[in-house]
Amino acid sequence: MNNANEKPDQISDTDKRLIETWLHSLSESTQRGYKRCVNEFLEWVKKPLGAVTVADLQGWQETFTDIAPHTQRFKMAAVKSLLSKGCTIGLLDKNVSHSLGHPKIKDTLNERILSEEEVTAMIQSQTNNKRNQAILLLLYTAGLRVNELCSLCWKDLSQRMPGGQLTIFGKGGKTRIILLPESVWQHVSKLRNNAKADDPVFMSRQKDSLGTALDQSQVNRIVATAAIAAGINKKVSPHWLRHAHAIHSLKRGASLHLVQKTVGHSSIATTSRYLYAHLDDSSALYLDVLSNTTKHISQQSTNENLEEQHKQKQPPTKVEKNTIVLKCPNCKSKELQQSGFQILADGLNHQRFRCLRCDYVFTPLLSIPTDRI
Repeated sequence: MNNANEKPDQISDTDKRLIETWLHSLSESTQRGYKRCVNEFLEWVKKPLGAVTVADLQGWQETFTDIAPHTQRFKMAAVKSLLSKGCTIGLLDKNVSHSLGHPKIKDTLNERILSEEEVTAMIQSQTNNKRNQAILLLLYTAGLRVNELCSLCWKDLSQRMPGGQLTIFGKGGKTRIILLPESVWQHVSKLRNNAKADDPVFMSRQKDSLGTALDQSQVNRIVATAAIAAGINKKVSPHWLRHAHAIHSLKRGASLHLVQKTVGHSSIATTSRYLYAHLDDSSALYLDVLSNTTKHISQQSTNENLEEQHKQKQPPTKVEKNTIVLKCPNCKSKELQQSGFQILADGLNHQRFRCLRCDYVFTPLLSIPTDRI
């Protein structure tokens, strides 16, 4: 069998041209993964792409018996993308994969969540290694993808009082600007020394003389080592810190659209997953039949529901002059109602608020006294 990265021997010129055109606009890492999947499919189906049928696709999908669900989805996505491209540019008569859905997979995002305390412990574990600590800080604070971190050059960083900013050329060829807090900016800036503008921010210590940037496998090892040093018994990867960025910033009151813009998601639906990955409440908590608190919780819940209904009948509370003006992070409305409390990583009890206009619930970074609202 041919190497997965090589094209099968018997492939038509039309199919070769289609594959080259399809891969042209994709990132280097996506090209490698998609090319491998398509070559595996062509080795299995043993016919030109124009002769592929829905039955062929279903038959290939049935061979995914010992493959992880996410890998199954990726393989099918690659072939479906190729067939769709062929139909779009006229090299294939029809897209036979159009009616074939993607394999259903379980959303395992909640299995890859780090708490604020765990992230802090990872960063502090690298106090004696300023470069590795800066890598963790940027992966978490800026929510970077690992390839975005590895491709950072000093010309992509610029000072901005206070703090600084990153210019990221990310997935899909899109450029985004990320602002950095002063403390993170200062930490990263100290690594520059006499580096030139085009030099990588993070260089491999084994190849410093060549100015070679760290590759993704090295960053994977740095993150995994920091997790072990922090006492985290999980297989932590750089992408976990990106997940943590989204979840923690949403929890602290950042709007959904701001998080989407910062991390570079093309769809707001992708960012929305983080809202439900780490819920603060569940109706199951009100049905603890093994303790004596069930009745008390139920009564308390009933009273709170009645009180909430009463509040909704009242006109929105107006913010008087010379008071702290609090706005909804999502729609900027000032029409808010207090909606309980939440303990954050600082150990303090912070007030939560619900927007009467868009129904967005958020917890400000700083707790605001009730009598000031």
